[in-house]
Amino acid sequence: MTDKIIANLHYLFEECICTIKKASKGGMSQQPMTDSWLKVVNFDKMAKIYSKNIKVSILPSSNDALYICPNEQWFFIEFKDGSIDKAHIYRKIYDSLIILIELGIIPDFNFVRDHISYILVYNSEKLKEQEAQNRDRIFEYISDLAKDEVKLFGIEKFEKYLFKKAHTYSKVQFEEKFINVMEEQENLAIKDSQ
Repeated sequence: MTDKIIANLHYLFEECICTIKKASKGGMSQQPMTDSWLKVVNFDKMAKIYSKNIKVSILPSSNDALYICPNEQWFFIEFKDGSIDKAHIYRKIYDSLIILIELGIIPDFNFVRDHISYILVYNSEKLKEQEAQNRDRIFEYISDLAKDEVKLFGIEKFEKYLFKKAHTYSKVQFEEKFINVMEEQENLAIKDSQ
């Protein structure tokens, strides 16, 4: 997110800004899944603010990061460095959207469908099942040949139902299809504003 976008964010986001590198740390190793310095909203921190604001002791599940583009498109990003529990991922999606709506940050689900996309970033090298690794490699190879995107872990069902778009990217795909693109867009936005 550019400094201009950060300056215009909802006030509840102010204390949650960090780098995507920091937001991507997780799992047992606490190693980042990207080295990018793009700024994001640490959405795990937003879950704590939400719990405090509505005065409940239960901490909702939440996506790791929220990125807002210069073109007003938003991206929820979840980083999974190990095994993937679909039910837990789905819970994070629903809880994160409830947080945005209930805190009045977004008006309704129509805003979500028009402006927010979802990305699940996974570490294909660390998936527990060898079959899953082989399946992912085959899917990636076929999708590259077909110039089509393969969506894993049932994420495709959220596209157009809840989100504008839904993606599953390996760490390498995430760098190519998201990080590199957003860093370039931010550089262009900064140049245009000068």
